[in-house]
Amino acid sequence: MGNYYFGDAARDKDETLDHHMAFTRLRQHWNSLRDTVHRPPKARDLQPHILGAALPFVFLVENLGGEILRLKLGGTHLCDVMGMELRGMPLRCFFAYNERPRFATAVEPVFTGPAELDIRLQSSYSEIEPPVLARMILLPLQSASGMIDRAIGAFVTKGPLNHAPYRFEIERTDLHPLHAETAAVTPPPHMDMKPTKVPYLRVLSGARAG
Repeated sequence: MGNYYFGDAARDKDETLDHHMAFTRLRQHWNSLRDTVHRPPKARDLQPHILGAALPFVFLVENLGGEILRLKLGGTHLCDVMGMELRGMPLRCFFAYNERPRFATAVEPVFTGPAELDIRLQSSYSEIEPPVLARMILLPLQSASGMIDRAIGAFVTKGPLNHAPYRFEIERTDLHPLHAETAAVTPPPHMDMKPTKVPYLRVLSGARAG
């Protein structure tokens, strides 16, 4: 699929990036925090510095019900895609209007299953540039109360981002229920990484409809 455009991540001198890195790093960290194959880890146990150069592509959402997933944390790449700050924006803002019901249906099992969700995307038709390809994953998390109402994810695009904001159409969704896993969860091999500067991950506050 070629190399992905990594925006602000190019400033990180710590490691060489490829288009699988953000998803692999995030999934490894998420798995390392799980104490059972049937339950996701707790959001409070996340350690952003372990994600290293993947941070520009990482986001954290809270499920508010009513098909609203509010962005609480967002990497700088997500802001580049939308061409704006994402203060309290719903995650559905990345999707074309006609795709939002399909996204709502696809994402519901992330919290009710729980399950992992992998979405392949393509930007909506444009007369001025080729479509931008993208991939998004969502991994469920428990809140402090034990409710599965959080999720951490990664969003990566392929190609230059010259005409933000972009809205995406769904090409394919893959759902992986946690209860279907049969192998025990084991921590990934030790990764010798230097802490990454946190500016790649922005705290998003406030609220805005979208």
